[in-house]
Amino acid sequence: MTDIRKFLADVEKSKKMCRQNNGGAYDYHKLADNLQRLFNRASGCPTELPDTIFNYWENAYVLNSPDLQNEPSSDHLEKLAAMLAFLNNSDEMSELLTDEDWQEIGSLVGYEADDLPIDILQDLMKILVEHNAY
Repeated sequence: MTDIRKFLADVEKSKKMCRQNNGGAYDYHKLADNLQRLFNRASGCPTELPDTIFNYWENAYVLNSPDLQNEPSSDHLEKLAAMLAFLNNSDEMSELLTDEDWQEIGSLVGYEADDLPIDILQDLMKILVEHNAY
């Protein structure tokens, strides 16, 4: 199982526990902090960039959803997994990210560039250039 598939499996376990601890009802706000911790732990990036990318994903895809009670949807989780793959220097699932996603991720990386180790920055920049984020 890849790290990305493990992350998605861990998220599903978290969602299940959230429902069990909430009388069978689902509440994204109760899941959000744990989801962000899982994302950060799975990321190989040692800076604030994972939090920043998670916040972008959450605001762009989850909190704007007309069906918040069923978020994160499997499509939205796969987008988050693609963002995680990017942070881990992988192109896995990158086709799920839109041009707008790549542009925003490129901006976020640029904002955090001073704090990133040079080798990680170079790897991320290579992927961003391949996806025309610059």
